[in-house]
Amino acid sequence: MYKKITYLIVCLFAIASINESAKALPTLSVQDTILRYVPGQRYIFKVSDSSGAYATAIEYIPGDSKSKLILTSPHGGNLKPEFIRTRTKDYVATQDEKDYGDTESFSAVSDSKTLELTMELADEIKRLTGLRPHVVLNHLHRSKLDANRGMSLAAQGDRNAELAWKAFHQYIDAARVLVLKNGEGLLLDIHGNAHRPQRTEVGLLLKAKDFLSDNLEKYADQSSVKALVKGGKATMTDLVKGEYALGTLLSDEQILAVPGRSIPNPTDKTVFPDGKYFNGGYNTARHGSKFGGLLSAIQLEFNSDVRMDDRKRPDNVKHIAKAIDQFMDKYYK
Repeated sequence: MYKKITYLIVCLFAIASINESAKALPTLSVQDTILRYVPGQRYIFKVSDSSGAYATAIEYIPGDSKSKLILTSPHGGNLKPEFIRTRTKDYVATQDEKDYGDTESFSAVSDSKTLELTMELADEIKRLTGLRPHVVLNHLHRSKLDANRGMSLAAQGDRNAELAWKAFHQYIDAARVLVLKNGEGLLLDIHGNAHRPQRTEVGLLLKAKDFLSDNLEKYADQSSVKALVKGGKATMTDLVKGEYALGTLLSDEQILAVPGRSIPNPTDKTVFPDGKYFNGGYNTARHGSKFGGLLSAIQLEFNSDVRMDDRKRPDNVKHIAKAIDQFMDKYYK
């Protein structure tokens, strides 16, 4: 029995030095492997074709045992293996098995520099707090895999893309298990937006019309931070426009973000004439607490001024990490 379990573990998750055919990998739960994860170690899931060509698809860097934070980067990869189908807007996706959000909206545009931003942010949070967050990265370009959609639209029937999609979410599930050993946790899904004028957007799954209400509390059950509210740690008003709302904390750190205390309505056309706002997607719904559990999730859409300039980004990372630390200190102590 021990030999069988060991074999399955090796087949499913190979570290970077192992080149293994992804087509031979079974679909397994990661529950058998979580005790093997070492904080700071890179765990790589590769995809390959029959010729032996392969590509690093998904990477998991486990956090420290006391960490309550997970960072994910679903759209920051730039690898375009020829043996993976190129996604098209003409593909007809099947309905996702649960109401996890967007199963129809197609995009093949990457969120440039968000993978770098996520990795640098993890290092800075470790430096600032002493605790390394868990990190899950998609290295495949969005034209090959959209790791923030249901599998049908995300992979469009390509076997390797499907395996990579499963690995991405299984790694998050593994991180969830480790984080919740500490009682509760938070996932930040890192993205990039090109809206004008520039601003960073904090997505809690609330819709544009919801911000017009004078009773935000009635939207708690629909939000990705339901656990924080139901657990008595915060109100929806706190999390949307309070002193310790993440948008407020980011803005206080010179990263203009909405919603927050100064701009509680992210779709206010007197401030942002384009009226655009990303309120959260598949990952925020699937891995957040909308459907239960103690892991909440927030989608962070960083504008290009924050992430694109390699010389300026390190300073921005320090400000973002400080805001996240203040948020975690307030709600996750």
